Amino acid sequence: MTDVLLFNAPVEQPRGSAHAGLHPPLGLGYIAAVLRDAGYSVSARDLNVTGLNPQLIRRVVSRESPAMVGISAHTETYPNGLEIADLAKAEAPTTAVVMGGPHASVTYEQTAIEPAVDYVVRGEGEYAMRDLASVLVGRDDNDQDELVAEIEEVPGLAYVSADGNVVATPERSMIENPDELPWPARDLFPLELYEKPGNVLFSRGGCPFSCHFCAVNSIWVDRARRFRNPEAVAQEVEHLLVDHGLRQINFADDTFTLRRDAVLELTHRLEAIEAPFPWDWTCSTRVDLVDRELLEQLAHAGCSGIQFGVETGSQEILDATGKNITLDQAREAVSAAAEFDMDVLASFMFPHPDDTESSIRQQAEFMREIRELGADISIAFTTPYPGTTYAEMTAESDLEVAADDWNEYDAKHLIMSTRNLSFPELEELFEELVRDVGLKKRVTA
Repeated sequence: MTDVLLFNAPVEQPRGSAHAGLHPPLGLGYIAAVLRDAGYSVSARDLNVTGLNPQLIRRVVSRESPAMVGISAHTETYPNGLEIADLAKAEAPTTAVVMGGPHASVTYEQTAIEPAVDYVVRGEGEYAMRDLASVLVGRDDNDQDELVAEIEEVPGLAYVSADGNVVATPERSMIENPDELPWPARDLFPLELYEKPGNVLFSRGGCPFSCHFCAVNSIWVDRARRFRNPEAVAQEVEHLLVDHGLRQINFADDTFTLRRDAVLELTHRLEAIEAPFPWDWTCSTRVDLVDRELLEQLAHAGCSGIQFGVETGSQEILDATGKNITLDQAREAVSAAAEFDMDVLASFMFPHPDDTESSIRQQAEFMREIRELGADISIAFTTPYPGTTYAEMTAESDLEVAADDWNEYDAKHLIMSTRNLSFPELEELFEELVRDVGLKKRVTA
């Protein structure tokens, strides 16, 4: 018998996806590690590796007979998360089913009323799951009043009360010191089956920026970004290299260079690692948070690849996204990173709410320019995820969303129109952009 069984909800077709099997799920790894440290037995299944197999889910739930089933999902995988919840509840009706992850955090009221969902974790899941386990695991009484009273004392939850109303317990304070968390329980996942198993977090939390297409600050409401001790991060990297034999590390932070002093200290510690073989690492950041000196140091410390979110090739449209960067900054960042022999990926989105024929053609022209400066190009369809300003725009303006289910919020399909262009016009312009830029694929995640 297992105390807590964790599932990572998969994309619709994980085996054919460009990103589904890329990295092990760090969020579930951290939750599992905290639960273990608290004395609970934990197992986990990343269904992006196996696919959503109902027989497998039922068999695992039946065999392990968990007190709790925890399911992590983002918007695209939310429908599959609900299917996992249905299967688990049907197989083990007395097991508590808990949903968490970005989508459930933002839409907790809708998630809580799902028939197979008993509790929703809002925001950080490590201590919420630990505290919920302290109430539910090993409980052998039927005193519902006492159970409800104890659940009410667990911050960061949502659930449906006996009278049918959604109850949200008080907000949970953010983890101020990420170094108090144990390393993720990577042993619960088949590292050998991931394309890039060596993902590591340098920091966690919110973001000081306000990009209209991003929901991070709807989840991390205080917006603060909390950095780990560079020495501790370097120790984790060394563990992955020496003990797991990994040859590449990927820093999973969206904005790796947010704190220059911390990054510089980390790079010096990475240089000091004595691995038994050559290795390198990659990261993602903003074009306004690097310069030639910093990029040179990143490269010297082994950074072989860097991703920049550029989003569009029109300064007017870029200003309207709230990202607060310039095309000149993008040019300079890409050129400098390429000069230091990094593999540079510049990511773009299509379309933005104020796009016109002219701005889309400007985007194509700028994408060609960025490619000539040394970057590879990726483009994703703009998706109005819950909790974003773009989602608010679609509710309040004439922007149309053509999606019948959350699994279509995958950034691989055109689901949002603009104020100036219809879906047929956007489809035609996108094909023109792909042709003019010379992209090999229609869209990459």
